[in-house]
Order: sequence, then structure tokens, then C-alpha cells
Amino acid sequence: MSDVKFRLAKLSDAKQIANVHWRVRDRYHKGIFLSLGERFLRTYYRIILNDPYEVVVCAINKSGKIIGFSSATLNAKSQAESLRKNKLKLGFSALGAMLLNPSLLKALWVRYRSLDRNSEVKFVHTEGVRGEYWCWLKDEEDGIRSIELGYAKENIIYNLGYRELFFEVDKFNKRVYKFYSKLDKAEIVEEIVLPDGRERVLFKKVLKSNNGLEL
Repeated sequence: MSDVKFRLAKLSDAKQIANVHWRVRDRYHKGIFLSLGERFLRTYYRIILNDPYEVVVCAINKSGKIIGFSSATLNAKSQAESLRKNKLKLGFSALGAMLLNPSLLKALWVRYRSLDRNSEVKFVHTEGVRGEYWCWLKDEEDGIRSIELGYAKENIIYNLGYRELFFEVDKFNKRVYKFYSKLDKAEIVEEIVLPDGRERVLFKKVLKSNNGLEL
């Protein structure tokens, strides 16, 4: 039996969660969040974990260290408003990265403007229950428990009374894309091309009681 346990995240976990997200660079390096640095991620997760609509489930090893997490918001519209309200704090935390790479300023501005649901540029679902990140440390890899982590989050959302989950996957992330499109059989809502050329698929999943798993 695995020594990995799950629990809900708390505000004091922001630093560890940001570190797990930052170390996604071990496998993937694309995306504005990873370009803005770990300091930005720590600020982002302090804001996110203070949001009453946020659901973040952590995977903890036997030493009590966070080795993975899966996150979602129950209200994507409300989350976008919260991020807009904290734009100065987020911008300041990204300042170091932007000084080293000024081109990030334009990318960050485009991403910020996309928080408006009327924006012509689309990155993510802007309404409803939205799945966000699903990260696991490479040196702590556990394929079965990482999948169960995602289902644990979905079970919480289901038990809170929600029946649909919207989320996005970049096609270059082949393993995750295959999981959701082939194995999990999530519905493809739309396919878009991001400003940096990435092909992204917007999914919808109908949630079911316990996902058929014994967790």
C-alpha cells in the first residue's frame, strides 16, 4: 500500500505548492506561469488558497512533504475577479522575471486581459467549475496515486453538489491529453490556438459519484 496520503491544502501550503508547480519545468517549460518564476507562483497560490471557491487537494509523502496537488475553482468568474483585484501584487512578484525578459510584459498583459470573458483572446474556461493544475514531482512519481489525486478532487466537487467540470489541456502534453480524451473520455468542447502557437483543447467532464473508484 502506498505511503502517499491526500489532504486539503491550507494557506500555509502556498510555498510548497508553488515549488511543486515550479518544478513542472523538469518535464514541461511552456506557459506564462512557469516563465514568471517561483516568486510569482508563491504569490499566486497565496491568493488562490485564500479564495473560498478554491478546491486544492495535496498529496503528502510519509515525511509530510507535499509531492503533488490538484486544483480547481468552483467559480471561474469569481476567481478571475479576485486575480484582477490582486493585479498589482501579482505584477510586482513577476517584476524580476520581466526585467530579465521584457517580452514577458506583453505576454502577461495579454493573459491578464483574457480574464475578461468578453476578451477576443481565449486561454481557459471563464465560467463554471474549472479544473486548473494537476502537478506531481518527477522524483516522487506514482502513476496510480497521481490519478487518484485527480479523482479525489473531483469527488469533493461532486459531493459539494456540482455535476460538470471544465478544464484545458495543451496537446503537446501528450500523456495528460491522452488520459482525458481516450481513457477518461471527457468531452471536447473547443480547440483553440494560443498566442504563442500552442494547441489547446477545452474539455468538459460530467462528474459521477466516486468516479467508480475506491479511494
